[in-house]
Amino acid sequence: MEMSNCPYSNDYFAKCAEDFEDKTASPSFTMLPEIASCCGITVVGGSIPELNNGQLYNTCCVFGPDGKLKAKHRKGDISFKESDFFTAGNKPTIVDTDIGRIAVGICHDIRFPELAMLYREKGADMICYPGAFNMSTGELLWELMQRARKVYLVVCGVS
Repeated sequence: MEMSNCPYSNDYFAKCAEDFEDKTASPSFTMLPEIASCCGITVVGGSIPELNNGQLYNTCCVFGPDGKLKAKHRKGDISFKESDFFTAGNKPTIVDTDIGRIAVGICHDIRFPELAMLYREKGADMICYPGAFNMSTGELLWELMQRARKVYLVVCGVS
């Protein structure tokens, strides 16, 4: 889930942001690896507002069964003016896990077929897109975006 530690509202992003370097100020970043380690599973932790060097990022972390951070993905430039609050990430994220190669995008990153193609070319077995959509349009949008992504990949000969 996108913004899993707070309501998806501009009023909460800065208030709920976690500094991953300061474990006492980051309950999500502390809890997720504990769950991964305790259960011996890989956890793709949705996304949370991350505070780093005075910048806010919309960040998704992947923890391995040993509880160690395997990857951290920062959502790219976005619309609805999220960019008024969050700094865009600047690199794709693929992580080798015990269950395969997981690629990470966040929410509307699914709009970019080039990202999905890059992930496929790099051998991703799965792409996770934690997102926050309302119940009235969310299901329709996700289903449509996934079908469009599949058609694009087939036409390009990538799938």
